[in-house]
Amino acid sequence: MDTKRVKSPEGVKALIRELWEKHSRGERIEDSPVYMIELPEPTEEEKRIMAVNRANRIQGIVDEYALQEALENAVRKLGGW
Repeated sequence: MDTKRVKSPEGVKALIRELWEKHSRGERIEDSPVYMIELPEPTEEEKRIMAVNRANRIQGIVDEYALQEALENAVRKLGGW
């Protein structure tokens, strides 16, 4: 399996454009390509926002009964599957 690294936002745009163009022309894209996108370090403002989001995050449901109840409630609200 070949892994390709993409570093910049421009690199990601170019990759997506290339994949779309190949798809549009009907060309075969490599089997199971893997792309490693290297993201820049978050800014101090982004770190602050992430910390606030983590603090306000609703904890996941670990109780099987509570999970089933939440799913049934969601199904009722949505009108079935």
